[in-house]
Formats: sequence, structure tokens, C-alpha cells
Amino acid sequence: MTIIYFFIALGFLIFIHELGHFILAKRAGIKVEAFSLGFGPRLFGIKRGDTDYRISLLPLGGYVKMLGEDPEDEEANDPRSFAMQSVWARFKVVIFGPLMNLILAVVLMPMVFMIGRSEPTFLQEPARLIGVRAESPAMDAGLEKGDLIVNVDGEKVDDWEAVLNRILLNPGRTIDVGVDRHGQTVQIKTVVGNLAELPGGYVGIEPMLFIGNEAIVGSVQGGGAAAAAGIESGDRILAYAGHPVTDWLDMSQKVTQGEGKEATITVERDGKRLDLRVTPQYDEAMKRYLIGITKDRNQNMPMTVRRYGFVESIVAGERENIKLLGLTFDVLKRLVTFNLSFKVIGGPIIIAKTTAAAAASGLADFLYFLAFLSLQLSILNLLPIPVLDGGHLFFLAIEAVRRKPVSVRVRGIATQVGFFLLMGIMILVTMSDMEKVWGVGTWIKGLF
Repeated sequence: MTIIYFFIALGFLIFIHELGHFILAKRAGIKVEAFSLGFGPRLFGIKRGDTDYRISLLPLGGYVKMLGEDPEDEEANDPRSFAMQSVWARFKVVIFGPLMNLILAVVLMPMVFMIGRSEPTFLQEPARLIGVRAESPAMDAGLEKGDLIVNVDGEKVDDWEAVLNRILLNPGRTIDVGVDRHGQTVQIKTVVGNLAELPGGYVGIEPMLFIGNEAIVGSVQGGGAAAAAGIESGDRILAYAGHPVTDWLDMSQKVTQGEGKEATITVERDGKRLDLRVTPQYDEAMKRYLIGITKDRNQNMPMTVRRYGFVESIVAGERENIKLLGLTFDVLKRLVTFNLSFKVIGGPIIIAKTTAAAAASGLADFLYFLAFLSLQLSILNLLPIPVLDGGHLFFLAIEAVRRKPVSVRVRGIATQVGFFLLMGIMILVTMSDMEKVWGVGTWIKGLF
């Protein structure tokens, strides 16, 4: 089913993208010769007017073929050709593909919140402290178990969601927390720290540190240190390097503090204790040592399906889109400045697995992932790389400034360079996927 869900998602996103090009081409009076889902030989289709609507053999992509896209075509001088249209008309045809993907994300994300997503129940509960983690900013500040947070920086808060938003988004800042302690309001200033093992800010009172934080292995990365050591999904980690492990965060910190040294990891499997030897590997993207395991997401974390009203859904959906856009630009910036490894990018294999997992989780999660992918497709297509829409827009911008098109020779060379660049990236990302999922690189090394 994984491959089926993958092609459904990919086909739908490509259809929307190409539909954008198609609609604007038709509106501009351009002759559209083919609208294809997939590349390569035509499998089947139907012809209506000038256009052949077809399904082609290779499903990883799609295209709209317009008359005169290549200025050297014999029919490039036809009044209905793409080449004969104004720069502005061609610009609109090219940009409307990525724009349609952006519109799709804007439409889908509010639907996710209307349908309802499963989220931790505690988010909507009053922010009463379940515990305070040892050696944390909260403990240093004097926050205590049982305190009820009533305001942050002078603003009233009603639940954990409001409190966590203030903490996660303010690492490095000092916040003023008002708590109800035995009927009296006490104002306490605490620093919002950060941990390599957690995204965003950290104080040490977050409920997820005390609920569903057991050190139980969810999945094991193929070819990673844990796989080599014999660690399996479902193992409960009891100790690391001879020190008892209290929870997942504690285990992660112990691995980091080990600085890559081989250690004994004690796990419980089917009621038996096993001592395994593991050597953490340094992850360039995360800038710390890891053993290649992920947390079991199905632990005893009470979950609630939360549904939003129409207006609330629109606000929440677009806020989520803006957040995802920010994350996308941040990742692109870090990739371009070589502060992030390409290995963190998910290629077709990872996308296929994630699509299937999202579909299995329910309609809301599947639509969320579709919106996320559509957003990524929109932004990535606008990168100024020949063969992408952004490359075409770049050439059109030059043409608008110079008052004449870029020469066919220059465009041809740039397109070939862009093609090989993209193919190189795809091959590297796919190989990285294969290593993450199946440990192919490690397996090949073992043959020699």
C-alpha cells in the first residue's frame, strides 16, 4: 500500500501544479498540445480539441506541452505559440504552477483542523506542574510540582498550549511566570534554556517530559549504530554505560555525553535483560552523537481529537502554513550555507513511507502531509535553477531587462547543467534514503 499512497499523493500534487500552467496557457490563447501525468511513452488518454490528455509510463512527474516552447521549433512563429506571447503572459503561465500548489496548501490546511487532528490531551488542560526536572532552569528558578501557571510575561494563560508556545518560541530569553501556589500568586523569573535533544526552548516543566517519555525504542535506523548493536523496535532501555536510564530524554543525554565512546546499553526485551555494545555515530546535521533510534510514538500519552470551527480552522491552518514556510526557508538557507547536510532531506523513499504512515493515521494526517508537500513543491519549484519553473522565471526576468530573450545556446547549456545538478541531488538523496531505511551502505561495506 505504501507505493499506492505515494503515487496517489504525487499524482494529485503534480496534477494541480500542471493544471496551473494549463489554465493560464489556455487563457493566454496558447495552443496546448499535451497535458500529461507522467513522462515517457503514452499509455492511454483522450484528445479534446488541440490537447492530448494522457497518462504516460513513468509516474514520477508530469508536464504541459505548449506550442513553441522551444524558440527553435518550426512553429515558434505561430501566433498561438508560447514563444510569441509577451514576457508578462509567459511569466503568468510559468508562475501559476507553483502558485496552484501554494493555493492547495492554503485550502487543505484549514480542512485538517476542521476534520480534527489527534493531539496530546494535556494541551487543553490548565498548566499545573506535573513535575520539575532536576538541574533544569525551572528548578533553579524555584518552580515547584503542583504550581498552577496563570500568567506568562503578564499575559493570562488558560492551558498548557499557551504556556508551551511561550516556552518553545523563546529560547535564551528570561520570562516572568506567575503561578498560583496554595491560593497565592507568586511571580517567578526563569530562563528559557535549550537542549540539543529537544527543539525550541526548554524550562524543565513541560508535560511531555513526564508523560509518554519512557525510553522505548520505536524504530531503528538501517545501518545505524543501534542496528549494528542488535537493538530492536520495542526494546525498553534500562541503562547506558552502567548508569540507569529514567526516560527517553535522559537516555539521549547520556548518549550525547558519551562523546562517541563505545558503551554497554542494557535493554529489556520479552521480559529478559540484554547487554549490548554500541558505538554512537556523529551526526553532522544534528551536531551530536546518535545511535540511530527513534522514540515509540504510541506510548501512554492520552490523546484527544480536537476539531476547530470554520473561522478558527482558517486561522489555525494559515498559521501552520506560515510556520512551515518559515521552516522551509530556514532549511534552504542552512543547506546553501553548508550548515546542514543534504542527508537530512527526505527523498522519494522517505516521502513514500511518510505518505503511507500519514494515510494510515487518518484523513486529517494525510491531508496535512499533502498540504506540507504541496508547500514544499511550490517553494522548491521557484528556485532559480534551469529546468525548474524558477529557472524559466529567471530567464524571463533577464529578457524583460535586456528587451530580448537569452540566446538559445546559453539556455541550452544552463538547462543541461541544471538537469545534471538535479539528477545528482536526487541520486544522493535517494542513496541517503536507502541507507536510512535499509542500511544499504553498511551492507555494501560488509561485502568488502
